[in-house]
Amino acid sequence: MKKLLVALAATVVAAAALAPASAAPTAGGFASDNVEWVKEVPFDVGTATGAKIVGKYLYVTSWRAFSIYDVSDPLNPALMSTTPFGFKFENEDVSTNGSVLVFSETLPQANLHIWDVEDKGNPTAITTIEGAGEHTMSCILKCKYLYGSSGAIVDLRDPVNAKVVGDWQEGMPASSAHDVTEVAPGLVLTSSRPLMLLDARKDPIHPKVLAIGDDAGITGGVHSNTWPRAAKDRFFMVSSETNFQGRCSGDNGAFMTWDASKYRKTKTFRMVDIFQLDNGAYADGNPAVQASGCSAHWFEHHPDFHNGGIVAVGSYDHGTRFLEVSPKGKISQAGYFLPYGGTTMASYWLNDEIVYGIDLARGIDILRWVDK
Repeated sequence: MKKLLVALAATVVAAAALAPASAAPTAGGFASDNVEWVKEVPFDVGTATGAKIVGKYLYVTSWRAFSIYDVSDPLNPALMSTTPFGFKFENEDVSTNGSVLVFSETLPQANLHIWDVEDKGNPTAITTIEGAGEHTMSCILKCKYLYGSSGAIVDLRDPVNAKVVGDWQEGMPASSAHDVTEVAPGLVLTSSRPLMLLDARKDPIHPKVLAIGDDAGITGGVHSNTWPRAAKDRFFMVSSETNFQGRCSGDNGAFMTWDASKYRKTKTFRMVDIFQLDNGAYADGNPAVQASGCSAHWFEHHPDFHNGGIVAVGSYDHGTRFLEVSPKGKISQAGYFLPYGGTTMASYWLNDEIVYGIDLARGIDILRWVDK
């Protein structure tokens, strides 16, 4: 009996060490004790959708405007401009190189809008390509080209005369994608079934497949991805999405790690681990129910990620989740911020401790990650 009690005690201690830090209420929401809520920036509350950080500037889009902030002081972002343009849905993945910004509209029309953002205080419209709007649109090769989620290739070398020049999905194993990510110059990882690594370095209009990841075991629709250290890391991460689920289940969207260490030889990627959210009692850091969905969404790895590390994951009604990827690719929850009445669309690192949660209902939540 004594040996049994000792063994049970050791198990409890080990489980406690793996569990996320305890929750505590703050002015902004519930947070684990290694996450500090700093403040809220009420950007376009009700429609704040996506963001992109380029240099010292943050570009945030909503369904009716985009704004540019100077984030030289991450705790005090300074608004440079807000450019209203009427209702346009939805542009959740913001594409910009700091000179041009692309807004991809799918409703009420499917148009692609290109803006000059060189002057942060006075952005100006360059052109609109009618019929070229897709769910997401991503910069490739320093924004010389754009890849759309439904296959459109846009030549953006002369923004005034930008035009659709091809379909990157033609002849590919995957017939559609939610998003694509340029993980290294000219290397494109698709959020699709199956996952594909494309080489657009020599011929961006006719990319070639370098490797494929089997989609077996993925729950929900493949959403987005990142590959740390310009595709040199052993792991890349993928999120999948499920919308409008009142309760979490085994079928809800997830966060996944994939082993890419042997893809040059095998031409394949292997899923390592999958992490799914769950319901709780709010005070434990998990909502009892959710409106937007039980799902991972847009996320970003920590600047120091190297064959493992911390990832900040925008997770709808679950707020921002801080997940730790071990050197073997296993995933555990390391912390969280659950906002009051929030729908966190994306989470981005400003530096090694400050994270912005882009929230559909709240605007921007500024968080501090305390690495304990």
